Amino acid sequence: MKKDIRDLFEEDNDLKTLPDGHRAEFLDKLQKQPKKKSNGFFWLGIAAVTIIALTVGFSIFYSEPVEEISPMIAQIEAVEAEYLADIETEWENFIAIADDEILISRFKRRLEELDNDYQDIAVLFKNDSNNIAVVESLIENLQTRLQLLKDIQEHIKILNQNNEQHENTI
Repeated sequence: MKKDIRDLFEEDNDLKTLPDGHRAEFLDKLQKQPKKKSNGFFWLGIAAVTIIALTVGFSIFYSEPVEEISPMIAQIEAVEAEYLADIETEWENFIAIADDEILISRFKRRLEELDNDYQDIAVLFKNDSNNIAVVESLIENLQTRLQLLKDIQEHIKILNQNNEQHENTI
């Protein structure tokens, strides 16, 4: 039963010759076999399309409409921001030099009235931003508030100077 491996290879030298047309027959059989489909790429494609569709859907559903701001509105907002910053600064200066709580509460109430008027005018401006009269009213209201604070501060300074002069003469 034992055979020498070298003897087996010598027997292979006597290989049979293949019949004519064997190669063509082999290629035909190979082509007729059903091809195996790759399901991994198919499911990956479906997943990719689903993710893209959901992303686009959510972005459209949850996006806020973009409003274009006209140059005039942008300028008015810039002026408003500047005036409001100045008004806040003047109010803080007024609080720093004023000693009378009644005076402070009176002017605070007056400024709140002017602010309420300003909010009413702002609603009109939103409805009709091209109306020059409304724009002028907005700016006039802001100027009135700022001037009111400057005037009262000047008045307080004059009163303080007069009090100092009276104290010096006594």
